[in-house]
Amino acid sequence: MHIHVGVQHLSAIIRFDPQHEVVELTRMMHGRYREATLKKLAEKAPDGSRFVVAVPQAITDPEWTGAGGAGETSNLRGFAPGEPLEAQIHYLHRAAGLVRAQTVLIRTPVSFRPTSQNIDRLGRFAGHAKWKNLRLVWQADGLWDPARVSSVSAELGLTPVMDPLVAPAPVEAADFAYFRVRGMQPSRLIPELQHLELLESCRPFKRIFLVFCTSNPVQDARNFMENAANSAQ
Repeated sequence: MHIHVGVQHLSAIIRFDPQHEVVELTRMMHGRYREATLKKLAEKAPDGSRFVVAVPQAITDPEWTGAGGAGETSNLRGFAPGEPLEAQIHYLHRAAGLVRAQTVLIRTPVSFRPTSQNIDRLGRFAGHAKWKNLRLVWQADGLWDPARVSSVSAELGLTPVMDPLVAPAPVEAADFAYFRVRGMQPSRLIPELQHLELLESCRPFKRIFLVFCTSNPVQDARNFMENAANSAQ
């Protein structure tokens, strides 16, 4: 079992913590990074860091009405096929290359309901040739039950995103898992007992990306690593 601990990328995180192996570039959900910024992030990152690029909400949200970077965002909503989507995929692929990312986070909002059209469009997006050598992980918010997420993920070649503190993770052994931890009480630090629960949830998997998305992700990540180290003694 190898746990890669990390945090979602916040504007307040200016310096990288060498202990955090994973950094999600979740600001990409709402706007583009310039190439110079992506190159700078890659240069500043400690050896062994793993970036995760995030798909913009303008793509994932069928009801999107806000700004979403370059291009006509109204033509992107809900993974709608066409040239605007192709351009966005090209940008995401380029961004992943610049920061040497191997993982792409797809977070679909409540408006992305479990309909046949949405599943078909998600499948077309996930099957794009640009993603051939990348891992796509999918967090489905809203009306999706965990069993449906697991079955659709298996069908489309996606890795389902889980939060073991909200719903139990599968106990079947597997090579890889992606956890995004929000915590039961978002305004507070995660208590030690729940860190130990997270550790137990990781055991069936060979490799885990454990990303803290709490109100204080840096401290929660540090506390988890400390508690995990103490439990191993």
